[in-house]
Amino acid sequence: MTYIYLHDKITTSPPAMPATRPAKPTDTLLLELAGISEQISLDTTAAAQALDAFRREHRPSAPQAVRAMIDLLTLVIASVRNTFDKQGIDDLRLIAYFKKTKKYDEAAQILVAKARHFFQNGNLAAGEKVLAEVREEYLGRISARVEVVYLTRMTFLYYRRHQYDEGLRASLQGLDKIRSIGTPGAWHHNISTVFYTNIANGYFSQADFDSALPYLEKSLEITMQENISAYNKFNVYSYFAFYYESKGDHRLSAEWQERIIALLEGDATHQHYLIHAYLMAITQYSFLYRRTQLPAAERRRVQRRQEAYLTAAAAIIPADLSNGNYLMYLYTAAMLEHQKGHHATAEQLLGQCMPHYVRMGHHSTVLNCTRLQHEIYYAWGRETADAQRLIRAYECKQEEARMIEEASMQSHLQKLEAARLRHHLEQQELSRRLLEQQIEAMNKEIQLTAINLQEKVTLLDELKAYILSVKKTDSSQRALIRMIVQKIGAVKITEHEKAVLQQKLDEGNQGLYRIVAELYPDLTPLEVRTCGLLKTGMTDKELSRIYGSGYRGYEQMRYRIKKKMKLTRTDNLVRHLMELSTRSTAPERA
Repeated sequence: MTYIYLHDKITTSPPAMPATRPAKPTDTLLLELAGISEQISLDTTAAAQALDAFRREHRPSAPQAVRAMIDLLTLVIASVRNTFDKQGIDDLRLIAYFKKTKKYDEAAQILVAKARHFFQNGNLAAGEKVLAEVREEYLGRISARVEVVYLTRMTFLYYRRHQYDEGLRASLQGLDKIRSIGTPGAWHHNISTVFYTNIANGYFSQADFDSALPYLEKSLEITMQENISAYNKFNVYSYFAFYYESKGDHRLSAEWQERIIALLEGDATHQHYLIHAYLMAITQYSFLYRRTQLPAAERRRVQRRQEAYLTAAAAIIPADLSNGNYLMYLYTAAMLEHQKGHHATAEQLLGQCMPHYVRMGHHSTVLNCTRLQHEIYYAWGRETADAQRLIRAYECKQEEARMIEEASMQSHLQKLEAARLRHHLEQQELSRRLLEQQIEAMNKEIQLTAINLQEKVTLLDELKAYILSVKKTDSSQRALIRMIVQKIGAVKITEHEKAVLQQKLDEGNQGLYRIVAELYPDLTPLEVRTCGLLKTGMTDKELSRIYGSGYRGYEQMRYRIKKKMKLTRTDNLVRHLMELSTRSTAPERA
């Protein structure tokens, strides 16, 4: 199975491709695509070029599995570049293909990439819906690494929704999963920086800056390693900028944004984040300009820097109202125009972006727009002595207060819902444990029934051996033989007893039958039911003696089942079936 992860280190480079070559096996082509996928986070441009070369050479005649992976890589690269919706790929059809072929990691990765696209463009509601699909359809089926990337998106969403307790919990869960995966390497280091900064953000939400700082410093320490991607350095620098903004030090916050600009200028892969840094630097300098008594020379220097950053951002942002960066550009431009005293222009710019933020449900940004709207009308009304504008400023202030109260109520309701969900999950865990105990008791009952039948078979064998040793000439011996035959009839295994044993097996193994049939569709219904029999641990000869068939038949059945399950000669079939039975008892995820 091919994995595509953000923030991973380049471990291999795609092999140089000659002009002509014979067709390669599917596995070889997928391995080459896996090599390309490793490049995405550290050098998306190189990865895209390698993928284009691969597509030109192999896609026209490639099997469906390879074409699907090409499309998946294309969408992941596009999500980094914020062009996910411009690829002309039917992502829903692609997800359906991966689900049909039981490649759940790949299907989940498309959804995670799609959520990232929505978040980049400020559409939290759409991104949340996509992540809900990952949670409902794929958790429990995907690898720990893909789940970790999913948790980074969930943490982002929680924090944008002001659900800081849930965000902190998701970050700690992600950090635990990283540690459980294996030996720390480039991927661990890169993704760990994300969770360290997210944990710090959780403490920010509680205004506990002293607790947040050690996590930020730990993330900064990790970024000093050479295998850290530019994106993760950007992420760490952004949180330091946010840390100083939260402390009210807008000068240092702006300087950290400028470190991001220095890091990303000239980097075509991370234009989205460069734009964000330009606009955030303008914002921090705007706070510094308006809230601090700066000397006139420095005020001019700050404003020139702001204008330069706005010009640089405008040069690389497409004028598209569905693009989150362009909306942020309009908001920042309105802020700068207000700072310069151009209130009419500021109002016009704000009027362009604010309705789109409202439509997308971007509540925190709508609140910021409302605050800026109040400042614009208040300053404009005072300068012009216009009572209508002052009244409009008052209405904006009232709207701001209403939004804050509504957000507080919403936060309270979300906490209640989170508590309800935790209670539900705890009840599910309790139900799972009870079900495991019931299945364990039923398995013991099945084993006792089988042992009882084996004891009957043993007694019958002993009686048969004795009969064969008796001479049949003497009349008294013949009478003895008749008596023994009657005893055999009294203890023989009836079809009813076999049916009772099979019923107990079926009742105790419904979950096993379901998961075996799902994981191994090549198994026949008889082979699926036989798995429940083999799980008891009885030998082929013991099964033969109970059911009256030749033990070679059970031996061959066992061999066919292992082969269809792709188990090796040394793999223990009974242990594998027991593990599947345990998995089948896990409750459905909420």
